[in-house]
Amino acid sequence: MDSKAEKIAIFRYGLIATLVLEKLPRGELIRRARELAEHDYDIPFSDRRHVSVETLLHWAVRYRAGGLEALAPQPRSDRGKPRVISPQLAQLIERLKRENPHRNGTTLLRELALVSEDGIAPLSESSLYRFLRKQGLTKRQLLTKSGYKKFEAEYANQIWQSDLMYGPYVERDGGGKRQSFLCAILDDASRLIPHAQFYPAQSLETLFDCLRQAIAARGVPIRLYVDNGKIYRSRQLERIGASVGILIVHTPPYQPEGRGKIERFFRTVREQFLASIDRQHVRTLADLNSRFQIWLDSAYHRQKHGALETTPLQRWQRDIEHIRQLPPSTDLRRLFFYRLDRLVRRDSTLLVHRRFYEAPPHLAGRRVEVRFDPLDPIEMEIHFEGQLVATARPVDAVVNAQLPPISKPEPQSGAPTGINYIELLQTKEGDNV
Repeated sequence: MDSKAEKIAIFRYGLIATLVLEKLPRGELIRRARELAEHDYDIPFSDRRHVSVETLLHWAVRYRAGGLEALAPQPRSDRGKPRVISPQLAQLIERLKRENPHRNGTTLLRELALVSEDGIAPLSESSLYRFLRKQGLTKRQLLTKSGYKKFEAEYANQIWQSDLMYGPYVERDGGGKRQSFLCAILDDASRLIPHAQFYPAQSLETLFDCLRQAIAARGVPIRLYVDNGKIYRSRQLERIGASVGILIVHTPPYQPEGRGKIERFFRTVREQFLASIDRQHVRTLADLNSRFQIWLDSAYHRQKHGALETTPLQRWQRDIEHIRQLPPSTDLRRLFFYRLDRLVRRDSTLLVHRRFYEAPPHLAGRRVEVRFDPLDPIEMEIHFEGQLVATARPVDAVVNAQLPPISKPEPQSGAPTGINYIELLQTKEGDNV
């Protein structure tokens, strides 16, 4: 699957995840699909803004049958045939309607007729109204404001939330101090913390490590709510979510829907844990994390939560039959590998994160996919045309200087043809004399 097809497949999975991750009655399946079809989307490599109910259900069937690869785009059966509304016309209609939602269909058709070359409206009234409803451009759809209500997951591992909090300064290896950051994942229904840990940086690698340990300890969630920060808008995170079967949900800016639970947890960490640590004994990041894990397991998880009327651990264990685990044979570490496209240079090296790695000589000049653990990027897998072909290691220029140069094989020459341009001209000139 190329990068364009993978991006489209990941987008489609993000839409239908709520339809395929749970076993739903037919009526509930249709209801959810209709809700999804009412929203606008930035569809990759497309001018369209909406997806129909029929298309969503069709994608769900394809995903159940063939997984993520089945969601890659298929060649259109009607390619080359004219369509009723061109992308340019659809864009113009949308601009006109959004500019003034009170424009009715009759006015739109008159305006479209005036701007057309032949003075005739480019589509019928029924086609226009059908297009407006499908694209969410009716007056009611444009003027209705969506409301946000407090919600809570029905059972454990249905919704996880993740966020970062600034932690205390700790000693740096080699001297000095540095800021620590607490990355936490919270289960919405039980308030249990599948995993939380202080890290030296707020990065995508931090989130990956926290999420990987959370899945290993507490199973796989259905949804993961994150904010719109840069590290949460990564294609790597989208691909991992689609591969594992997690719907990544980004809360709208300035509308932290349902994020009060994890903010309340961070306040508990500040008031009950950070306010009580002894800075004479807690100096390094390891000191901080060892005490934090003890507090989390023996205090937070076992204290009665007011909103639950029980402890987070007991509430989570109540739904143990709903917990989805990955198959025992799953290589969880490999699922979280980065995947990057790279061009192998003429000297059989490739550059990843400002570091050169060696590649097999026969791949020089070829574009390959590099897969590696972002937390331990010493060895990198090189995939070419979908197959693992080699393992790249960091370039050691000192060792390479001591090795003999790689001799290129001599090109195989066939039997001589006996054809020479100058001799042919000489023969031709002699024949004309």
